Amino acid sequence: MIVQQWLIRCVSLMVQDMSPDKVRAFPIDRQIFLVREVAATLDTLHGDTATSFWRSKASELLDLIVGSGRDRAAASDEVRRFFLAVQMEMSAGLVASSAPVLSA
Repeated sequence: MIVQQWLIRCVSLMVQDMSPDKVRAFPIDRQIFLVREVAATLDTLHGDTATSFWRSKASELLDLIVGSGRDRAAASDEVRRFFLAVQMEMSAGLVASSAPVLSA
């Protein structure tokens, strides 16, 4: 019980010391689940549908990042890095799916 109270007190002190300018969000290009989800969706779409989906997702992510306190230029850079991560994931998927399966 004493350890639990001590832990609660420590966490309370840490939270009190936090301010929005000290908290950094995890970059979206490193959120592997999101990168893979968008890559999988884009992999099934083509042409205008794929373009429309990407523009909608990019706008949504940009708004989310700006809403978390980042300036618009930094948020745009983060969305660009996300798009590159999605492209790399799609390329990796193509390479993995076209590699021959070898058996012993």
